Amino acid sequence: MTLAKSKFLATWLLLGLGASLLAWRILVINLSDFFLQDDSTNAAAYALRWDDTHARGLFMMGLESAQKNPAESLRYLDTAVRRNPAEGRSYVIIGRIKENQGDLTAAEQAMMIASQMSPRRTDVQQEVSAFWMRRGNVVRAMEHLNVVLTFGDSPRPIVFPDLLRLAENPATRAAYVPLLQQPVTWWSQFFSYAAENAVQVETLRALFEMQAKGPNTATADGLRAYLKRLQREGFWTESYFVWLNSLRKDQLGNIGNLFNGSFEEPISNLGFDWIVEPAGQVLAEAAPTYGTTGSKALRIIFRGPRVQYRHLSQHLVLEAGIYTLRGRARPESLDAVHGVQWSIYCLGQREPLASSERFTGTDQWRHFSTQFTVPNSGCPVQLARLELAGRATLDFEAKGTVWFDDMSIERQHID
Repeated sequence: MTLAKSKFLATWLLLGLGASLLAWRILVINLSDFFLQDDSTNAAAYALRWDDTHARGLFMMGLESAQKNPAESLRYLDTAVRRNPAEGRSYVIIGRIKENQGDLTAAEQAMMIASQMSPRRTDVQQEVSAFWMRRGNVVRAMEHLNVVLTFGDSPRPIVFPDLLRLAENPATRAAYVPLLQQPVTWWSQFFSYAAENAVQVETLRALFEMQAKGPNTATADGLRAYLKRLQREGFWTESYFVWLNSLRKDQLGNIGNLFNGSFEEPISNLGFDWIVEPAGQVLAEAAPTYGTTGSKALRIIFRGPRVQYRHLSQHLVLEAGIYTLRGRARPESLDAVHGVQWSIYCLGQREPLASSERFTGTDQWRHFSTQFTVPNSGCPVQLARLELAGRATLDFEAKGTVWFDDMSIERQHID
C-alpha cells in the first residue's frame, strides 16, 4: 500500500470516528431530553445516567434534594449553573438554600443573578419578589412583581389580593410611589380590582392621588370603578368633584344641572353623565337625525320583547328648590300601552318627584316641560330617568322609536 493511500484511509477513519462520536453525543442529549419530558426526579436520574452533565437533569436533582439535603442540592446546582449559566431557576434555589442557612449576602447575590438571567420569566421574578418581601424591601419586591404582571396575565388574580394588602397598610403603601413613576401596563386592571375590594375608601383615595401624578392616570374603566365605589359609600359630593376634574375644559364650560342634554358628546356611562344599562332588545344611543339642534339626538329603539324599561338615567346633585325639566321629543311609530316618560326621583325613593307627559305613536319634534321641587331635606342626590310608563306586566311591551334632544334642567327663581 502506498503512502498516499495510507494517509487517505487514516483520514477517513478519523472522520468516521468523529462522526460516530458526534452521533453518540446527539443520541445522549436526545435521550436525556426525552427522559426529562415529565420533569420528574426519576426522569432526571435516567437522564443523568446517559449524560451526567445534563443541565436540566442536574437542576431537577438539585430541586428535589433542596429541602432534604441542601449540601447535595448545592453540588447539583453548582454544576447545573456551570453547564447552563442562563438558567435563572437554579440561582433561585441556591438563593433559597443560602437564605435558610442564614447567608443573606450569598442569597441576595443569587437572587440578583436569577433576576438578570431570567428577566422575563415570571416564576423566577415572582420568587425574587418574594425574597425581597421577606427581607422587608417592599420597593424592590414591587419592581419584580411589575415584571411578573407585565409579562403574565395568569398571575394577576393571585397577586392582586397581595398588592391590595400592601396598599391597605399605610406603612407599605409608599412603595407604590416609585412604581407609578413609570408606565405600568396592569395598573388600570388592578385599580379597578382595588375599587371593588378595598376595605377602606381611604386606600383608593391614596392610590388615586398617586396615579394622578405620573403616567398612569385613571382610565375610563378605573375612573368608573372609583366613582361607583365613592357613590356606594355615600360620598356623592366627592364623587361629583372627582368626575368634574376628569372633564375637558370645553366640557366644563357647558356644565349645567343636566349634563350632555344635547347628546352631542358620546355617552360615557361614567359619573354624572348618562348611564345606559343593558336592556335586552332595547337600544339607547346618540345618533344623527333630522331636526336636531346640533348633529345628534338621543334615540331609543324598542324591538318588542317585554321589559320594564328604566335603563337610561343620570344622577343629579341639585340644591333644594323648584326646577323645570325641559326638552324636545319625537316619537316614531312607537307602540307602547302607556308610552315613555321622564321621571325625577330622590335617590332611593320609589315615588317620583314628578313625571313628564308620555310619548307614543308618531309625531313631529315638539317641546315638553315638567316642574318639580327638590325638598329641603332627605334628597341630597336625585335621579333623572327615562322609563316605560305602566304597572302591569303587559304594560311593558313596546315597539318603535323615540327621539329626545335639547334636554335641560333650570332652576326657577321666585321673587
